[in-house]
Amino acid sequence: MRSPLLDTEASLLNLTERFDSLHPETRPGCRLLDNFPDHVSFHPCDRSNGRTRKLQFDALDRLCHEASSDLSTLVVATDASVIPPRNMQAVSVAHFWRLGEQVSSSKAPAGRATALDAELFAIRLGVVKATSFDVKCIVIITDSLTVARRAVDASIHLDQAHSLAIVQALRGFFTNHPDCSIYFWDCPSKAQWSLHFLAHEDTTSTKIAAGRHPATSLDALRSKSAAACLDA
Repeated sequence: MRSPLLDTEASLLNLTERFDSLHPETRPGCRLLDNFPDHVSFHPCDRSNGRTRKLQFDALDRLCHEASSDLSTLVVATDASVIPPRNMQAVSVAHFWRLGEQVSSSKAPAGRATALDAELFAIRLGVVKATSFDVKCIVIITDSLTVARRAVDASIHLDQAHSLAIVQALRGFFTNHPDCSIYFWDCPSKAQWSLHFLAHEDTTSTKIAAGRHPATSLDALRSKSAAACLDA
């Protein structure tokens, strides 16, 4: 039987993820949250408490209702799905809403990736495109606030390239418009909340074949190797 260690070494040849330890955005004192701490906020959802969760969704409903009459606010619902068969890619999606209408959408294959990889890519799709709109407030609705926090952290970590793209887009957004802000709201997919559920249905209904050389993240290879070791 082939050794899991040999399989791991062979899998590394398929790795497409790259890291940059010397990028200017990684320097302490120069990072996005060092320079613009008041422009980024996170709104968690207490998933274990039904009453608190209802209050969270009530607040999100009010926010979207106010945004439906505010031209300066863009609401972005992001989601991702990982298809179990090995011959399928993960899919990331972002839907853009302005004045109560969906004005655009972005969808892209995320390659061989874990759920967290694909979720971060979905946030990247949402943030990078959202900053091209003439707005002052961006609301990102995601089902992983852990990933949202990673999105604005450019230090060395898994999927650093996505975070770098996000913080560079936001830096330009905040620099050009000092009164701009971005809000990350936690919204569990299981709750099937309106705008986010539409993005969830979009990504789960999309199937994209992996092809011969799909983009492959380090976390996906690590998960594959761990599963091979457990099987052995």
